[in-house]
Amino acid sequence: MKKKDISLVRFIEKLCSDAELELERSTENYFKINTDQASGISIILNIEEQNKLSFYFIQRTYDVFYEGDRTDAHVVLSLMFSVFLRLTDSPISSSLFDIPHPMIEDEIWGRYIMPDQMPFFLGSLSNFQLRNKIKDLIGVITIWRLIFWRTAGCPCKDCMQQENSRDYRIKDDLIKKTKILYGDSPHINYGSRMRPNWHYLYDMENEVTVIESIELSEYLEIILKNNALAENTIQGVNGNLVVDKEVNNFISNTVRDEFYELFKSLNNSIKFNDTIIPLENMLVSVSKPYIIALGRLSGRFEFKAERELLRKRHNKEAALLFPIPSFVWIEKICPEQFENMIKALLEREPGVKNVRKPAPINQGDKGRDLIIEWTVFDKKEISEINPPTKTIRVVGQCKASNNSVGKSKVTDIRDTIETHNSNGYFLAVSTQITAPLTEKLESLKNKGTWTEWWNREEIEFRLSKNQDLIPNFPDVINVKHRIKFVDKD
Repeated sequence: MKKKDISLVRFIEKLCSDAELELERSTENYFKINTDQASGISIILNIEEQNKLSFYFIQRTYDVFYEGDRTDAHVVLSLMFSVFLRLTDSPISSSLFDIPHPMIEDEIWGRYIMPDQMPFFLGSLSNFQLRNKIKDLIGVITIWRLIFWRTAGCPCKDCMQQENSRDYRIKDDLIKKTKILYGDSPHINYGSRMRPNWHYLYDMENEVTVIESIELSEYLEIILKNNALAENTIQGVNGNLVVDKEVNNFISNTVRDEFYELFKSLNNSIKFNDTIIPLENMLVSVSKPYIIALGRLSGRFEFKAERELLRKRHNKEAALLFPIPSFVWIEKICPEQFENMIKALLEREPGVKNVRKPAPINQGDKGRDLIIEWTVFDKKEISEINPPTKTIRVVGQCKASNNSVGKSKVTDIRDTIETHNSNGYFLAVSTQITAPLTEKLESLKNKGTWTEWWNREEIEFRLSKNQDLIPNFPDVINVKHRIKFVDKD
């Protein structure tokens, strides 16, 4: 182990000790940090090449603290933590994945909380920056725990053991009220607890969670109080676009109507306050004393598809979604440099393990290919020891053009994927893609092919996080104003 790695271990040990967290396992590049048995949140840190930081969270409780079936604790606590992550000053938008119980179909053993959009943690880091980012993450967990238990009640062992039994009856007949909208569901978990105090229902089939709790709804109102989600929302064609500190989500009109009908079904006198907190595959809303979570897609892919429908809308929307760039693109972009720039950015992208250029392949549209090993979410083989991820082979194409890139410029995608024996498709363009091409990529995704694309906005965003790369590609892009480049050790 290198000297600097030893110092990093000691640095994290000191952070955990100060925050009263448990450092369960550590090596020179892997750390597992636990909160406490009442909270059940653990963070897994991985330090990759070039000090690239990757991390995810696990929500898992044990029967020494939560009596009976603990599905309710896993569902409720993971929601409370994920919403907090999304609403911090450095927001993280996550996907949530149930860890199935190996024996009982209607129970879960825990949840993975997998960060997807995390702009404040992008890019290669110096040793100093790496430590600061780890410190920030540990700080987020510590603050969440403090705020949550201050409203939810004392989490000490004595208090939890006195009032922590699981009651499998359900208050106010929540099953009957949700059945009105969703019909009979074969997989429902429900019940109540005294500490934290909640009545709860989780319809696994329809991905609907209903929580009745004065304390937890007050907790959500506290963390929503100083957040500007409503001010950072733009009305789109099929729903609302949320642009929050470089984290982008989409709330469809269909989901908004679903929330309205659910709250109305629970209590006709409750006014739906229209505030919806979007994650990547979950949306949450609160109208005291109820909290509702719907498992629906609402992440960056859905955001990008909706944004393409709005590109020509009026100036206010353009000012928020497409700000005047700090970059100047060369009129005649060098295709090879553009490809090399995308390769360099991909190598710093979280989840990307390897990027290489394949042997030359004749392509009439001068598309240039990359082969990428990319870690993506996959919940098919999820278990307590296997997070919902897998590494797939992705074929990437780079299109340097002065015009929008349409379907005619990106042909035979399936043949390209098969030629390279790949499982996914990635496209990078120096301008924008047209609406028909967007629909084509969406169709690929809906048919099971992993799909991602970067247009000019996504590329400029990543360059702003990796400014040291800009001088390497003078035949692609320059800056309008002097940029202070990232210092390196």
